[in-house]
Amino acid sequence: MPYFLKAIKLSLRYRWTILASVLNALLIGVLWGVSITTVYPFVEIVFEGKTIQTWLDDEIERTKELAQQYGADVAELERQRITGASDIELPARLEQGRARCGKAQETLSFYQTLESWLDKRIPSTPFGTLLMVMGFLIAVTILKGVCMVLNTVLVARVANRTAMDMQRIFYRAALGMDQQRIETTGAAPLMTLLSHNIGLVSAGLKSLYGTSIREPLKMFACLIAACMISWRLLLISLLAAPVGALLIHHLSKRMKKASLREMGGIASVLQNILETLSAIRIVRIYNREPRERCRFKHSARSLCKLSMKMAYYDSLVRPISELVGVVCLAVAVLAGAYLVLNQQTHLLGIRISDKPLTASTMFVFYAMLAGISDPARKMGDIYNVLVRAAVASRSLYTFFEQPAEIAAPADAHPVPLHAKSIRFNEVNFAYRPNQTILKKICLEIPFGQTVAVVGANGSGKTTLVNLLARFYDPQWGDIFLDGVKLRAMNPRKLRQQIGLVTQEPILFRGTIWENLIYSRPNASREEVLQASRIARVDDFVRQLPDGYQTHVGERGGMLSGGQRQRIALACAILANPRIMIFDEATSQIDRATEQLVHVSLREFLKQRTTIFVTHRLSTLELADRIIVLDNGRIVGDYSYAEYMSIQNASPPTLPAAA
Repeated sequence: MPYFLKAIKLSLRYRWTILASVLNALLIGVLWGVSITTVYPFVEIVFEGKTIQTWLDDEIERTKELAQQYGADVAELERQRITGASDIELPARLEQGRARCGKAQETLSFYQTLESWLDKRIPSTPFGTLLMVMGFLIAVTILKGVCMVLNTVLVARVANRTAMDMQRIFYRAALGMDQQRIETTGAAPLMTLLSHNIGLVSAGLKSLYGTSIREPLKMFACLIAACMISWRLLLISLLAAPVGALLIHHLSKRMKKASLREMGGIASVLQNILETLSAIRIVRIYNREPRERCRFKHSARSLCKLSMKMAYYDSLVRPISELVGVVCLAVAVLAGAYLVLNQQTHLLGIRISDKPLTASTMFVFYAMLAGISDPARKMGDIYNVLVRAAVASRSLYTFFEQPAEIAAPADAHPVPLHAKSIRFNEVNFAYRPNQTILKKICLEIPFGQTVAVVGANGSGKTTLVNLLARFYDPQWGDIFLDGVKLRAMNPRKLRQQIGLVTQEPILFRGTIWENLIYSRPNASREEVLQASRIARVDDFVRQLPDGYQTHVGERGGMLSGGQRQRIALACAILANPRIMIFDEATSQIDRATEQLVHVSLREFLKQRTTIFVTHRLSTLELADRIIVLDNGRIVGDYSYAEYMSIQNASPPTLPAAA
């Protein structure tokens, strides 16, 4: 629940909307109580063939008689006090008599004032009174309906805007999350948190600011009316309520555990869908559709079982609340019937009322209890919603509020404009404990040098450049940019000087032009076209009917792999970085086009530090220096000529570049 309180605190930025909804809910509660109180004149007045005036006349006469009787009793008690009667209870009886007499006088004054005000404003016949009461009931119901609509809209505004704010906050946190944590968590759990869980929190806020405020106010209006009849009888009637509250509290603990499992099941199903659809070509080429259907069926069945358990717990809430309501009503009926039938004011030695209750008064009391039961039932219905919201809030805040390890230090060093060197000093790195990928890497790359990193798969080539981009930090050793530790820098400012093109470039849904300017949205048209010419994007774009406005599809799926790589290369070139990293950046480009790209790149790469991770011999021609990695260690540092002579002399002795 403390985590849900954070969501509530976030929603308080819309405090004026919340205040308006609360005031609106208060009006609904008053109208709810007023609509039920119309039962009283309907039963007490109309069915007895009276009008409101005649009923008031009778009440005034009855109250006068009571006032006279109480006055006579007080006078007698005063006489006994003056004569020195030895009754030790006399002062208390005298005080009670005076209170009764004063209350009767107040009631008489109220009835007389009300009669003078209503005399010329209400019908003078029983049927006319009935028409007035029914018209009043319809008007109140219409007004209450308008208020309900307004309340729903106000509450939805708060909940939806808060959900939008939470999505922005947590999406921002996701973008700043450590690379390793993102890869370990996976896309499906993140999507579940940012969509499903926030949806549950939004539903919880709607219930909190809507039903959980509106319905208790409706209950409160009925409770006040019931208290005015007999607050002692009301307390007796509600004796079973604490038992129901304890049962629901016990049930909520089970609901929280089941809700957590259900969220995990949703993430599993979503993960299954994402994996299958992203690899649909592989699924189809190997005819593995039956296997994927079976896997999805298993995940969906597990989720169904979890959802059924939640439905079972949810189904218990209403019967419990209804049982408690029936028990309360039964106690009230039995107690009230005993008091009315026997014209008693005490029950089990406890004073219930100052005067015997009438059947019509008890009928109104029961109507008030019925008016309490409907909001109480709705309160039971929202319990599951609030429990789910609390569990979802806990998952959101505990996940996204974990501090990132790759972050700017408090006293971040200004990032120097790269002009000297990049140095790896005794760098060790492991993705998992006891599985070291890079071992004691010592490497210095002067500014402006083009370095190719070669080696067998798994030797640590990509990891090396990932450390330079500070996607990860080494467990041991340090990396320096122009003499400054990367750990001491703001990673975002560091990456402003780095361009990266990977083996599997990911394009965003949109046009070719939009993907080209992703690295520099404010670039001029000529700069974009120049980058496109260097990467040979212009060669194939000219053949497309829509040119640069051609849509690339989901993840660039409407283009070939080579075309995607050239667009990604042009995007990196447009960023005009001081450090260029190519991780198998031309692996999907045909040899002829690759040669043209290399010719264009030679001029561009001057006055930049460039690192190629490659297996292609043709790419090595661009390198001033070739670093050979084997099992996480540097086993060779050659010029292009030296490396090729060694390869030609004895190919098996070094990891070959295919």
